[in-house]
Amino acid sequence: MHLKRLELNGFKSFAQKSEFVFDVPIIAIVGPNGSGKSNVVEAIRFVLGEQSVRSMRGKTGSDFIFKGPKSIPHLTKASVSIVFDNSDRVFHIQTLNNTIDVDFDEITLSREVYQDGTNKYLINGEEVRMRDIHELIASVNIGSSGHHIISQGEADRYLNANSKDRKELIEEALGLKIYQYRIKESEKKLKQALANLRESELLRREIAPHLRFLKKQVEIIEKAKVLREELLEKYLLYFAREDRLIHSLQEDIHKEELFLKQEKERIDALLENYSEESTFHSSFEEELKNQEQKIKNLREELSFLRQEQSRLEGILSVLKKQQSQDTTKEKIISYHEVKEFLLSFRQKLEQLTEENFSSEKSALLHTIHDFLDQQEKNDKPFVDDRELSLTLEKIETLQDKINKTLETESREQKKLSELALSIKQEEEEWRKQERVYYESLGQHKELLGKISLLENKKSALSLRVQSREEEYHEAMVLLGNLGDAISSHLAEKDTAMDEVIDPHEQEQFRREIERIKIRIEDIGGGSGGDVLEEYQEAQERDLFLEREINDINLSIQSLENIISELKQTLDKEFFLGVEKINEQFDRFFKLMFGGGKAALSLVETKKRKKKEQEDELLPEDDSKESETGVDIHVSLPRKKVSDLDMLSGGERSLTSIALLFALSQVNPPPFLVLDETDAALDEANSQRYGDMIESLSQFSQLIVVTHNRETMSRAQTLFGVTLGRDDASALLSLRLEDATKYAK
Repeated sequence: MHLKRLELNGFKSFAQKSEFVFDVPIIAIVGPNGSGKSNVVEAIRFVLGEQSVRSMRGKTGSDFIFKGPKSIPHLTKASVSIVFDNSDRVFHIQTLNNTIDVDFDEITLSREVYQDGTNKYLINGEEVRMRDIHELIASVNIGSSGHHIISQGEADRYLNANSKDRKELIEEALGLKIYQYRIKESEKKLKQALANLRESELLRREIAPHLRFLKKQVEIIEKAKVLREELLEKYLLYFAREDRLIHSLQEDIHKEELFLKQEKERIDALLENYSEESTFHSSFEEELKNQEQKIKNLREELSFLRQEQSRLEGILSVLKKQQSQDTTKEKIISYHEVKEFLLSFRQKLEQLTEENFSSEKSALLHTIHDFLDQQEKNDKPFVDDRELSLTLEKIETLQDKINKTLETESREQKKLSELALSIKQEEEEWRKQERVYYESLGQHKELLGKISLLENKKSALSLRVQSREEEYHEAMVLLGNLGDAISSHLAEKDTAMDEVIDPHEQEQFRREIERIKIRIEDIGGGSGGDVLEEYQEAQERDLFLEREINDINLSIQSLENIISELKQTLDKEFFLGVEKINEQFDRFFKLMFGGGKAALSLVETKKRKKKEQEDELLPEDDSKESETGVDIHVSLPRKKVSDLDMLSGGERSLTSIALLFALSQVNPPPFLVLDETDAALDEANSQRYGDMIESLSQFSQLIVVTHNRETMSRAQTLFGVTLGRDDASALLSLRLEDATKYAK
């Protein structure tokens, strides 16, 4: 079975009828951006029953209908048809009435969409349901948007997924989703069976005391008076205890309310003593800045003194060099000439700015050297010893200043450290006050919670008082004349008794009263014949429920066995599938990277503790504290890389492509659509990608949307999509074999 043709008419940018003939293993669809290439892929999704309008870049069904310029009338519908070869009769469909005939050499699936968003589905021209389309294509291992259609941006999905979600994706790619569906369906049936069992057992438990009650109905009728007297005694004790309990609860609430009020006043007063500040401000900040400026000034002064020292040492070196030379009386440089030159040098040096200091200093030094060289040409100049001595004195004076400045800087630095310590201490005190403030806020919040709980207690007490009044009026009606005894007894009863009343015991006591009330009501409703007839009906009902419970238990056991077998089959098929994937994954990975290793591994992940509410009836499986996930391990050639997060963008793309191709080979679909999955590949990787798609074409028919020249060169047929003047996509086709012949 293979894909033969794709026909588009009015779909998105294809205004006119356009036909793609797929009669070779690899078909490439090319064209500039915006020309409508991706619309071809979306047309395949559309005709195969994709229901997500957003995944096909639309908002409503009418967005799939061509909307051209005003000069062209708007179309009222769009249609896409896809034609498969069925000469080997691989297509089959199971329906309730078996009215869909697929015994043809060609199978044509069509889908039409209208302006109002309605859709029509057809198989060989016969209108069918969308479900029929899905069942038909599922029979040949394809779906509306499964792993056989890989769009741009989806290739990295397997790498980005966590281990648990990645396992589910791989199960879907292996075609094992059907087991998950069956398991869920069986678990749903099991849940319903357990609910039915629980309901039946509950009904039978409810019937059992009623049966016993009916059996002794006659005796109970005779004892009706005794029951009313018993009810009276219980009511007397119940109301006395209830009044005491209500009084006790009122006192407790009053005490708690008083305590919480005092506590709130205390905390509110505490919070008022603190002011919440978002940032810390020190009282030493200004002093710290001044101290830092002092140190900065001292360091600038020290830098200047050291520069002056270096300059004088340079002059001293020059003077010593000149003094060491032999002099003659005929050619002598006077002391005053040297002094004037050096003074001029100093004046110029002090006038320099910081920006041009280096270049000007270099120029002046060069002038000094020229001057000395000129004097040497005039036969060794003369230097006065007095000038040399003065220079030495200046250097010593400068050294004293430098030493004093260093001492001053050390003292000021110590002051700076002391200031920093003071600021730190201030900040610690501020932090301490801040903690006290937020602790008070926490106590305030906790107190508000207690106040809220107190209000709930008040509401509950109010409801209890109301319930007590309602019970009292009901007792008056039920007991008739005997009810007067309750009124007189309560008037004489001392409510200040020391007995502590347990609310839970009081509730149990009230339930006992309810049971007696029910028995009295039942007794007063019928005669002896009615009681016998009701007993027989109840007995038959009990036998029916017993048989039903046995049947449900057998059904539960059968469903549990089915679920266990399905899970074992799923695990077995999944493990075998992963082994097959690893073989193909490693092969494609080596083909893409020229070596290396790649594999999937099964890992145990922590089992989710949260159970969905609808699964509460299912028995929890405590035997497993973890569940299986899938990790991806890669080893690049000539690189010590094994973590996916360490891969570059291009390497991730190649790894994703290798994994997707491996998945498609384990469970090969009839055709594979690749929508610009090679967009991020460089030239070398594009060649490897081309080798991979050639390998894939041996198992699946390939439809490749691409801009890559290398990928185009591997195709046997090129379809060019371009945008015409009417904003509609136009189609050009070229068989590369024919193009080669023309070129020759």
